[in-house]
Amino acid sequence: MEQNKKGFSQKNVFWIVIALAVLGQIAWGLENSWFNTFTYDEITTNTQPIAIMNGASAIVATVTTFLMGTLSDKAGKRKPFILWGYVIWGIATAGFYCCKLFPGEFTKCLMVVVLDCVMTFFGSTAYDSCFNAWTTDISNKTNRGKITAIVQIAPLISGVILAFAGAVIDNYGYAVFFISVGALVSLTGLIAGNAMQDAPDLRPNTEVTGKGIWKQIFGSFKIATFKENKKLFLVLCIICILLCGFQVSYAYEMIFANQYLGISKTYATFLTAAALPIMVIASLWTGKLCDQGRGTKVLCFAPLLFIAGCLLHGSTMNIILIILARVLLYGGWMAMMVASTAMFKNLIPSDSHGRFEGMRMIFMVMIPMVVGPEIGSLLIGSGNVAPIIYIVSGIVAVLAYLPIFFLVQVEKNEIK
Repeated sequence: MEQNKKGFSQKNVFWIVIALAVLGQIAWGLENSWFNTFTYDEITTNTQPIAIMNGASAIVATVTTFLMGTLSDKAGKRKPFILWGYVIWGIATAGFYCCKLFPGEFTKCLMVVVLDCVMTFFGSTAYDSCFNAWTTDISNKTNRGKITAIVQIAPLISGVILAFAGAVIDNYGYAVFFISVGALVSLTGLIAGNAMQDAPDLRPNTEVTGKGIWKQIFGSFKIATFKENKKLFLVLCIICILLCGFQVSYAYEMIFANQYLGISKTYATFLTAAALPIMVIASLWTGKLCDQGRGTKVLCFAPLLFIAGCLLHGSTMNIILIILARVLLYGGWMAMMVASTAMFKNLIPSDSHGRFEGMRMIFMVMIPMVVGPEIGSLLIGSGNVAPIIYIVSGIVAVLAYLPIFFLVQVEKNEIK
């Protein structure tokens, strides 16, 4: 069996990565789209609780990733966090429907936020902090682009599976859908979590002891940390702005299709599924370019596709043009995510993979999911979900070219 440079069977690692990434992304995809739609359909048509839920879960995800990533660095282990995190993550996902059983709209909205945060805590423990840190542990600069591409293809595979979510909900209801996905996530955690192994060279970080845990976490925010990792933080700033733009419309995408376009849930999911082949190509192509050291060039070009897709989406009601818009939008988004993630992983200090996954969460999850949905909610107000959310998505994404400019300048200075 072929081994990689860290002593792993590449075939076994490939399947474990795929299994954990795909089921993790199915769970996150359910949360990001269907928790929102469930809240709108079954609890309240006011979009403000959706924005609050997205913001609160993003904050929980970030704090959790910092804390649990640092704890896994201290322990020198990822496996137990991943295994049990996935199991409880699945249980929490299956239980989300219970929000509807509480009396009164306010209590139901409160429980939507609380139960989403509980689900997010275990999901971020298992996936955002420890699974992502593990993929960094077992890879190196010669194959990290390929590993990243595999992980980033996971949302596409999960997208194909979730394309049938609308039909399941239309025919069987939200309860069956949530319980089915939750069971699959827990089962995957048990099987793949037991099959995986920690990187042989992963050792406990002896600096992280007692108060040292918080010292490590808050040390991430020192000015010296930013100066020592200038390129890393420029990459994070770029993707933060782009994802803020993405989240303006994404949080309300399914509601937009149902309400504004008048498309059922069954067919609405296939609008995005039509873009999946292009997303696969974009992911693999970008991974290859990143392994060749051309990630910055991808970050210069990919946002243009995303912006063009957003502007087209917000300018038409023609289904064919909307599919084309989503091909551009999601193709650009996929290229941006692969390039930024691969560059980020290459720039992380080698002894702090878990801790810096928390820093990634601030820029790639917390800020975008607090800012983006709130902008979208303000644009929608108390009226119908309108195409303006896509126009504003594109406008916000244009701002990313400011840190892109500085990143290019830094790399030019390094060459000199």
